[in-house]
Amino acid sequence: RLLEPCWGLARPPGACWSFARDRHLLVDVALHRRGGVAFSTRVEMATLSRAAFVLVFCSANSWLWEYEDTFHQCYSDINITGARAMARKGITLDDVSLRYCASRIPAVWPNTRTPVDSLRLFRSWERGWPEERRAEIWLALTRYVRRNRIKVLVATPISCSVADDDQDWEWTQMLIRRLGPDHIMGFAVGNELDLLYTHAKHDPGCLQRLWDGGGLWAQFTRRVQQVDEMGYSRIPVTSVFTGAVLYGGTSWAPFMNVPGKALVNDFLLNATKKYGYRFTFTFNIYTYFDPALVVNPPRHTCKSGLHIATCFDNHCLAIIAFQRSRRLMQRLTGRPDDRLWIGEIGWSSPKADALGTQMAYCPDFSSTSAFALFYGNFLRWDLSVSGVRDPDHVFYFTMRDALNFGNQEHFGLMDTCQSVECKIRTANYTAPPVLRGKYLPGMRITFFVVGAVLMAISCCNVCGARNAKVADNGEDSDSGDSASG
Repeated sequence: RLLEPCWGLARPPGACWSFARDRHLLVDVALHRRGGVAFSTRVEMATLSRAAFVLVFCSANSWLWEYEDTFHQCYSDINITGARAMARKGITLDDVSLRYCASRIPAVWPNTRTPVDSLRLFRSWERGWPEERRAEIWLALTRYVRRNRIKVLVATPISCSVADDDQDWEWTQMLIRRLGPDHIMGFAVGNELDLLYTHAKHDPGCLQRLWDGGGLWAQFTRRVQQVDEMGYSRIPVTSVFTGAVLYGGTSWAPFMNVPGKALVNDFLLNATKKYGYRFTFTFNIYTYFDPALVVNPPRHTCKSGLHIATCFDNHCLAIIAFQRSRRLMQRLTGRPDDRLWIGEIGWSSPKADALGTQMAYCPDFSSTSAFALFYGNFLRWDLSVSGVRDPDHVFYFTMRDALNFGNQEHFGLMDTCQSVECKIRTANYTAPPVLRGKYLPGMRITFFVVGAVLMAISCCNVCGARNAKVADNGEDSDSGDSASG
């Protein structure tokens, strides 16, 4: 139990040493003297034995840490306090973090001391990624999830290629089995398919097949049936859409429903009728890209636009979008309490390539200070939404900067896989050195040698004490015999 923080979190040897020191497992291993008289050899032996045990344990832990290459948190000199409702907030795992550094997913929210409780995946694997590394990456992800008791929203993508979709689903099934039922939060089929028309212009038949021809609905029900057969018939199911579907409806269809483009309302109506409360509405809300943000002084300025896009009060864009989501959901189903997840919400710094509103000409809008303001307000938001039921879960986008359909985005709370610093930090901050990978074998050997030496000293102390005691007993016996004679 005492050593669980070292072993359970697979911390570096230095952390084990600090832990042992803080728990008083290690005391001064030098010979203690009081008034020139040595302490009991038993005390010295016990002290050295404890030290040796912890050091040898940490040498083994350094091997574990070298193998897993774990990453507990990013470093920063800025700590955000006052985070609220964090059990209902999670982080999305971008493709960069999954492919290149699955073993370096922070266990705590950046710039806080709050543990991460949930994770959203966009895919399990991607064609073109090195197949020989898939087992290694999934092992790192699975260990992270189990070690930190993470709940995962798993997903299988939908595209214009049936063969590719079948391969994606096969990978998703394999990862679901690895994660296990205790760590599956829900199952998503497709992401932002309402935008497929912008990416499938070379294949107009794809839109006809998926939307107008009912291909998406058929594939969704087939995937849900298959995941049910795997033993997950009770988990929520969803398909994720952008916030744009909230504004493309009509008087009879609350959500976007445009033939040849995206029949989202038809899909949601079918899903809620077939699956009831099990189906979860999931929308990606980005106030950063909100087209309503304009620069028209004196009322609409860069400063006012930044304010309403980064806050979470009743007049703010995010809260207005959540309120609209709930009201449209109730119009569709007649129920006020359907499950609502926010699949993505976040901020970009520096400016995202895809930012096409007038805010692109406002220097402060995509600054690091604006990024920190949005993130801090998100952490402190208690998820309450005036007048309607709160969102049931919200995922922050995202762990690290990544590409999105070829556009460079900077929504990550960290910059790259090589970065140990959080993106939110002061300009002159330098992270402490971190021993990783190739440095750890030397530490393992060092700890083992020192531990072995201390154990040898302990043994010598024991032998010396026993010999001294035998000699003293012999002298006492001789003295007694002489006196008797």
